[in-house]
Amino acid sequence: MTTTIDFLDNGLTPEQQEVMDDAYEALMSEVKVIDLKLYERLKANELTLADVYKLRNSKNVDIKIDEKEQYNLF
Repeated sequence: MTTTIDFLDNGLTPEQQEVMDDAYEALMSEVKVIDLKLYERLKANELTLADVYKLRNSKNVDIKIDEKEQYNLF
């Protein structure tokens, strides 16, 4: 059983999230075959749960959270 953290909830059901996760992994597998360096760069830039908590608790005024709770880092 997966515990949902409110600010990470994207509104998808667990089944929908599984479909999205599978689609993401399938796409990343294709990228890995086509361009390994791009794949490695994308994987290196993925946010971990710890990264999200760090952003969430950041006092950095340049980090904005919009009305959909999406982070704008630029």
